[in-house]
Amino acid sequence: MEQSDLRRTERIAIDLPVEVSGTDGTGRVFLEEGSTVLISHHGAKISLPKILVPDQEIYVRCKQTGKEALARVVGALGDAPSGTYYGVTFLDKDSNPWGIEFPPLTEGADAVGRVLLECVACHTRQVSYLDEFELEVLEANSILSRHCSRCRDASVWKKSFEEVSLELIEEKSGAAKRDLRREPRRDLRIQACIRSARHGNDIVMTLNISRGGLCFESRQSYEKGATVEVALPYSKGGGNIFVPAQVARREHVPSQGTFLYGAFYIKGPQYP
Repeated sequence: MEQSDLRRTERIAIDLPVEVSGTDGTGRVFLEEGSTVLISHHGAKISLPKILVPDQEIYVRCKQTGKEALARVVGALGDAPSGTYYGVTFLDKDSNPWGIEFPPLTEGADAVGRVLLECVACHTRQVSYLDEFELEVLEANSILSRHCSRCRDASVWKKSFEEVSLELIEEKSGAAKRDLRREPRRDLRIQACIRSARHGNDIVMTLNISRGGLCFESRQSYEKGATVEVALPYSKGGGNIFVPAQVARREHVPSQGTFLYGAFYIKGPQYP
């Protein structure tokens, strides 16, 4: 996807099955199955066995929602395990085949955590920006009480694509609402993912977090000044949101064979 398309809203790393249809260079109509790697409100990075060419117009249908959007192929992004990665951008800015609400990036200026949440009552999915307190409640209870515009009331939310039992929802929903009245703490040990070209996806534990960055522990060696991407919190079920960060501090702990790192989020035109 073009940079302007990538950065107007958050990108979500998620594997969603899609159907791609269109007309190839010989005039033949085709229908191919593929999957997403990254999605945003304005496009996606997809894996497809079919050969596509830049500026080709295609229809992308999300099999999970049944919705489709007309898109333009921006270009190839390398070889995929079963085909090629392509960047595509939707031609209609109001298209939303993913069924996910994407707030403007500016709303996440003071966020500590970025996560894809789902209302357990109406199943609305939305990119949500969390402060320190909300993030702690979500990690402690697996659910979070917040307002739902569709339900028009406070409802219980969970990480999308993560299974939470009905018994746990009933047990924890009251506790989540009570926890919202506690004072926030910044010393949090929660799971995050540090992504880099050298080490791939490195699942780590945080030591503390803030709106500007985080401190984490890892067995991997990152150089001071290295640029990485951070998903905080991280869910194995998918739907993770990565933002750029830079390693500002590094401390080796030989007795444990680990490193302690301090990293700050990179702010700029794309990430306010």
